[in-house]
Amino acid sequence: MRYFYEYKYKSGCIVGGHNLENITIEGNKIILAGVDIISTYYDKEYRGWTQVIVMNEIEYLKIEPMKEVG
Repeated sequence: MRYFYEYKYKSGCIVGGHNLENITIEGNKIILAGVDIISTYYDKEYRGWTQVIVMNEIEYLKIEPMKEVG
């Protein structure tokens, strides 16, 4: 299952994204990882990504399931 995520920095900046697949907590860091699926002319391309968030720099982290499309 893939998830949508959103978090807000204490400075007020809101960041959001999708295709989140894995969450890891190491010390005071949250590591989000996922794979974006990009349609090309011939097929689909898969690009992995990671996002590291320092817990004491954010106000909240919200995670919601994405609806799967058949």
